[in-house]
Amino acid sequence: MSVQRDAFIDALVLVTRAEIRSLDHDARMVDLLTASITENVVAAIHFLEHGSAEQDVEAPSAALVYARALAQRDVPLSALIRAYRIGHNRFVDQAIAVLATHPSQAESLSAAALFVHRSALWIDRICDQVGQAYERERDRWVSSRSGLRQHWVTQVLEGGPVDIGRAEDAVNYRFDRWHVGAVMWADDHVAARDVGALLDDAHAVIGDRLKALGPALMVPTDEREARLWWPVTDHGVDCGDAVTAALLDAGMAVRLAFGTPGWGVDGFRRTLQEAERAHVVAQAGAAGDPTRRVVPYAAVAPVALMAGHPAELRRFVGAVLGELATDDERNGWLRDTLREFLARNRSYAATAEALFLHRNTIQYRVAQAMDKCGATLDDPDFVVQIQIALMACRWLGRSVLTVEP
Repeated sequence: MSVQRDAFIDALVLVTRAEIRSLDHDARMVDLLTASITENVVAAIHFLEHGSAEQDVEAPSAALVYARALAQRDVPLSALIRAYRIGHNRFVDQAIAVLATHPSQAESLSAAALFVHRSALWIDRICDQVGQAYERERDRWVSSRSGLRQHWVTQVLEGGPVDIGRAEDAVNYRFDRWHVGAVMWADDHVAARDVGALLDDAHAVIGDRLKALGPALMVPTDEREARLWWPVTDHGVDCGDAVTAALLDAGMAVRLAFGTPGWGVDGFRRTLQEAERAHVVAQAGAAGDPTRRVVPYAAVAPVALMAGHPAELRRFVGAVLGELATDDERNGWLRDTLREFLARNRSYAATAEALFLHRNTIQYRVAQAMDKCGATLDDPDFVVQIQIALMACRWLGRSVLTVEP
């Protein structure tokens, strides 16, 4: 099992995300899940290999961190325990398959019995410890002001029966208006102790730029991230360049993914759903660009709707763009030029002006790009596919490109 460890961990992460959708969240939570699974598998192998005493079993630190993060995000404890059961069952199945290859049946059966007993002791103790960590964090989170706010907001977002009046009183926010929702998170270099104050300052600056009707409703999802809603006058607010400029002017090390404005309770839910989809796009490709601090759903909607299926999206980009999907500097120039050219109604002059290049350079690059795609501009349906593929390349970067060996 030690020899097969890394492959087992990779497969278990994929299975867990597929089987328990509530654990297949954003990139940060997936990273925490991966770290938890990795440390648990390593610890389990060590326990079995060295015959450690049951009372000495302690849940790995990454497992406890992940349990607390799930509690903060209101993910049910049952989802976490189910993940442990899936991992335990797969671990036992694979180990028994290894034992079945042993030439001595008697020794194999004896080892299997011991293995099943010891692994059951280990998983029960670990589940007990992570469950306690989850419950303690859940009690602390709900008892705090932000936790109580999150509780009521979760009730509204789930769409079940809820007393809207009580919810409004509890969170001090009205739902009978236009809202624009967002996910906001701090840059990695910001110390954990400074994140709270930074998010508070940032949402005030953004609210001023959005001309919000009042303070934002902010609900932390963990120590570095929050969901927000601003009450706005109508659906025409600028959640893109204006907010980016405000953050850059203020020198604030935060990033945002915005939904489009929505009205009433339904709009409150929808604008956050869009923001979370845009957040997936931002985490997948835009986070590495220091100038791209804001990702509006309206700018990335087609890509956001496909980003949940990265393998299929990568195949789509490769099939549509051909050689142009190769991840190198020259193809990057050609993709950027072709995208600008199509966005400007195929005007060589307008594209040259936008990119500060000569018209002849634009003509040459467009011809090269289309040649690499193996297509012409005569098929309008295929041109639409090219534009979507180029949009995916722009926002998701290397995650959808073809990397040459």
